[in-house]
Amino acid sequence: MTNKKTLRTELCDMLGIEYPILLAGMGGIAGEGHAAQPKLAAAVSNAGGMGVLGATGLPLDELRSEIREIKRMTDKPFGVDVLLPEGIGEAPPPDISMAELKKQFVPQPHMDFVEKIAAEYGVALKEAKTDLVLSVEHSKKQIQVMLEEKVPLYCAGLGIPDWLVPMAHEGGMKVLGLAGNVRGALRHKKAGADFIVAQGHEAGGHTGRIGTLALVPQVMDAVKPTPVLAAGGIGDGRGLAAALALGAVGVWVGTAFLFAEEANVIEVHRKALITAN
Repeated sequence: MTNKKTLRTELCDMLGIEYPILLAGMGGIAGEGHAAQPKLAAAVSNAGGMGVLGATGLPLDELRSEIREIKRMTDKPFGVDVLLPEGIGEAPPPDISMAELKKQFVPQPHMDFVEKIAAEYGVALKEAKTDLVLSVEHSKKQIQVMLEEKVPLYCAGLGIPDWLVPMAHEGGMKVLGLAGNVRGALRHKKAGADFIVAQGHEAGGHTGRIGTLALVPQVMDAVKPTPVLAAGGIGDGRGLAAALALGAVGVWVGTAFLFAEEANVIEVHRKALITAN
């Protein structure tokens, strides 16, 4: 007879959590700022999973403040998610306008489509904030803030640069990488990731074209013995059970947590999710 809980996996032991469920480090969706803000991250950690703060592009002072806010709300482990695409380049000038950024990075046909839909439904387009910073140098400084604040887990949403894992491990921080195909997963393994998320096409975030059910076994076979989590279309206990049956050590879940009152989404978005479900 054992007291081991049915849902406890090696992931729980490696991260010091009760259930093999990680909150996806969601960025800006609906509402102001990131969906996975401190309140939601802390709530997931307090419930026995692992909350992950969505922090891509946050200025350093805001990042440190939000990490400390999580610490005030929980004494449980949590992670931080920052995108680090290798071709990210340098940050735009701090005084650049959103209009100028749109011209540089958003094709005009895309903007024409958005404006057409907004006009059709009477939606006033608001000027977005431009204080998010994206550059390799800034990302390195963000990692340094995480190390100084002793964040247990760093989550890489778009690749793991060569310099990252040694820097993280030296500071006692584990690294998780997301992959939408086997090739990406193998890059994460080569980089030294502690965990790899096989994120299927059903996922709401950055993903590939392969469905979760097909992708998870492929990634597991390719990167073993590196632990693999499943993501994409997992909305309840049945999805978790299915992921564990495939051999995954846990799940990376985003959309399902947008129903939570702690999620930073506008009410019309939450109601739309409930209706769709």
